[in-house]
Amino acid sequence: MMELTFYDFHEHYYDIHDEKFPDDFFQLYVMKNGLGDVLYVGISRKDVWGRWFGWGGHICWDGNIIYGDSPIGVKIENQLPESLQWKIQLWTLNDCLDFCANRLPDNVVGRNIEEIEPFMIQKLRPALNVSYNTSPGKDTIPKSKKEAELEERIRKAYFEIFNKK
Repeated sequence: MMELTFYDFHEHYYDIHDEKFPDDFFQLYVMKNGLGDVLYVGISRKDVWGRWFGWGGHICWDGNIIYGDSPIGVKIENQLPESLQWKIQLWTLNDCLDFCANRLPDNVVGRNIEEIEPFMIQKLRPALNVSYNTSPGKDTIPKSKKEAELEERIRKAYFEIFNKK
């Protein structure tokens, strides 16, 4: 497992293309906020960096513009610039197997990342994952100004819609 800041991950300040790290070496990622709360667990069969910033990824990052395109992407966008220092962990399949060894049933046959992801989610309890997450953790980082403003607009709209006479 490798842990680095989200900014360093985006900038490729790690050598994933070294022959000891083929493109598919890291298959699972864990995103943590600045307080260490696990926010999101996800997988990629090919390229974790591409899963974040490629077509259909979590974030569109074009020069100075960062736009979240998923719940974790929006969370990162809303918490800028602090979120650039949050931690992302890159896990290999073997890291995941070792971490979940005491939870894996005998019928998990293929030992591929798709079979292991639900066990990682259940064990890490990320705040933003919905699938497989029977007991989500909490995101204890204070709301950003942008998040608070959005929440207030939603509250007002809800009030206007449902309190009309």
